[in-house]
Amino acid sequence: MIEKVYAYSTEDMTAVERIIGGPAVRINHLSLGHGESVDPHPTAEAAHMIITRGVLGLTLDSQEEHQYAEGAIVGIPANTKLGIRNAGEGTMHLFVIKSA
Repeated sequence: MIEKVYAYSTEDMTAVERIIGGPAVRINHLSLGHGESVDPHPTAEAAHMIITRGVLGLTLDSQEEHQYAEGAIVGIPANTKLGIRNAGEGTMHLFVIKSA
């Protein structure tokens, strides 16, 4: 088998999973229950968030929150302070991809 298969949680529960942690690319999976959030924090690297279920509430630097529904891919520049929250009714799932 040439390919490698990676698994991630599809459960309706809060989770942060490092799927791939290599030097060229890092992929994390994040799921947040209704009303849950991640405290604002800086990101030193550019990132892309792919929303696969629910609605992401995203605050970048001093901007007001913007909301993105499943199917959206949001590019975030390096050195940005970001806050993440579940802005929908059910569990929100997203992938965060960072590359070198």
